[in-house]
Amino acid sequence: MLRDIMSTQTISVQPDEKLKNVANLMVSSGIRRVVVNVGSTPLGVISARTVLREALANANWGDKEAKDVMRPGIFADPDTPVKAGAKIMARYGIGSLLIRGGGIVTERDVARALPRMNIPAIAVATTQVFTMPVDMTYADAASAMVNMGISHVPLTEGNRIVGLVSLRDVLKALVNGDFNAKMKEKEYYSKNLVTLPDDATVSDVANLITSKNIGSVLLMEEGTNLTSDLRGIVTEWDLVRTYANSVRAYVLVKVESSKIRNVLAALALTPRVTSLSAVYGPYDILVTVDVESQDVLGTFVTQSIGNISGVKETLTMIEAEQI
Repeated sequence: MLRDIMSTQTISVQPDEKLKNVANLMVSSGIRRVVVNVGSTPLGVISARTVLREALANANWGDKEAKDVMRPGIFADPDTPVKAGAKIMARYGIGSLLIRGGGIVTERDVARALPRMNIPAIAVATTQVFTMPVDMTYADAASAMVNMGISHVPLTEGNRIVGLVSLRDVLKALVNGDFNAKMKEKEYYSKNLVTLPDDATVSDVANLITSKNIGSVLLMEEGTNLTSDLRGIVTEWDLVRTYANSVRAYVLVKVESSKIRNVLAALALTPRVTSLSAVYGPYDILVTVDVESQDVLGTFVTQSIGNISGVKETLTMIEAEQI
């Protein structure tokens, strides 16, 4: 339930608070969202992206009031299942839910609650990764993030990735008066690249994001930081979206009797397969499969399971269940 993962200590401001003060509060508190209250009643949310959008559009952005730029809050009951909460976030394209009675659930909270899923991370990653030279300005990075709807940009120098800049980094540069500074000269960005090999799973990414308290993971050829070896980026939002759409299905497999051991070995190494068990009757193996969407299921069963040598027939259970 959302009550089990929500934060009850929300950072809030009143509707007439100046946006400059809201930005300062975000930076000093190390957060990306501030709740706008009327008295003690939540009304809406201001995100770091909203602040940056205003800063890019208006030189006097800091004088705007919170009520003029906030996004109306999307509310959920505390007894809402986490899966249902992720679906609401994905449907409305929002990074947080306000919880009735007090509290907030963010992308990272959902990432922490993510069940183990053996889905390839590359299947849910952004594979056409936008990068920027490190000698561009924080304002350049903000413009790209706002216009492209992204939160993290790998920074390059020559043919190497040398860092990663986030919305929070850009907001800090704005608050400190370094919005137009080159990133290589004012290092608010992170030089410590957090990476996984491109055969990592969604669970691997979720574990790394939550253990290191970060917003994204780069998928790369292991042991390199060359731009040519960057395969994709997975963010907290990708995890929310994947969890919202994911299903678990059960596939019955009939196998040539002489090849059961080989088929079991092949299935154990197949991405998206989470468990195997023997069955009795016209089929031999029950395969539990996690997929990132219902649309992927049929193709996966046909091409990945059906093509294993020794598999004679497959039957996908009609009712796939939510993970």
